[in-house]
Amino acid sequence: MKYAVSVTDTSYVKEIEESGRKIIESLNDFAHDLEKLTTFDYPRGIVFHDLKSATELYSEIPLPAYTSRDLIHLSPLTEVWKGIFLSSTKGQDVTKAVEYYSSLEQVDVAMIAAHELTHHADFFHDDFEGDEENMWFEEGMCEYIPRKLMLSEEKFKEITEVENLLIEAYKGDYGGYTLDQFGKAGYRKGESLDYAGDFYDYWRSAETVKTLVEEYCEGNLEELISFYQEWEKGEPLHLFFMKRLKLSDEEARRLWFS
Repeated sequence: MKYAVSVTDTSYVKEIEESGRKIIESLNDFAHDLEKLTTFDYPRGIVFHDLKSATELYSEIPLPAYTSRDLIHLSPLTEVWKGIFLSSTKGQDVTKAVEYYSSLEQVDVAMIAAHELTHHADFFHDDFEGDEENMWFEEGMCEYIPRKLMLSEEKFKEITEVENLLIEAYKGDYGGYTLDQFGKAGYRKGESLDYAGDFYDYWRSAETVKTLVEEYCEGNLEELISFYQEWEKGEPLHLFFMKRLKLSDEEARRLWFS
């Protein structure tokens, strides 16, 4: 994959390029596995940034990972992401989350790049941009798929436990609004300027997708994708899944409304 480096502080050029090359190695391995699951279009390339270049020069999005004009933009530095994720634990009694994020590894950053690549999967319907009502599914899948393909079972279980802990910790701050309001707590709707608000619905969406796969599709990710492709835009996706999977109201509330 082609890449470029953009920095506001030139002292980071060598470190960012070296880290970026390692990310590309991991991303190429992930792409090979993703091709077994779905077809997808490769982006034109990836731009590796320092934090200010990603969030102030190229975009005002507070997270240094996004796709724009068919280019993935990413800060590849583990220390940058360690600081971002640790900031989402401040003021909360979440020791396990602090321990996990304090020992963040390169694979954790590579998964962020893989999240962006997964957005290019052909099984998704038309772009969800502007369609917050159903956005939870694409974002949840873009979190879940890289984890399943890149992590050991132990690490997958650990990150799931960490995020469930954080969901519970922040419910009092952000509330239990439904996932069809994806982004309400974070930068997408402008109601929060902290990273926890940005992550809150990504955590929740990933857990919902995980539950759909593991509890309602017997662990078969392809089956959930097949169900999803039956959906015709026009009705909310969660209502379609309720009918297709024959979910009770209580099960639906657990998935989307709590």
